[in-house]
Amino acid sequence: MSSRIAFDSWQMLFPSIGFCIFAGIFVLAVIRVMRMSRSTVDHMEQLPLSEEQSRNAEHVRTK
Repeated sequence: MSSRIAFDSWQMLFPSIGFCIFAGIFVLAVIRVMRMSRSTVDHMEQLPLSEEQSRNAEHVRTK
């Protein structure tokens, strides 16, 4: 009976490690976003909409 309990615990090792890695990366991403300055956030907000980006994209399409 005790060997079955040990086997069940061993099987949970890999999902637990995977979850810890995922949760750690998620927490680090949230911390990074929360510490960003307002000017960086404003700059990133405008990246897909900026005039320069759309002009460069049109230039690449016409080649």
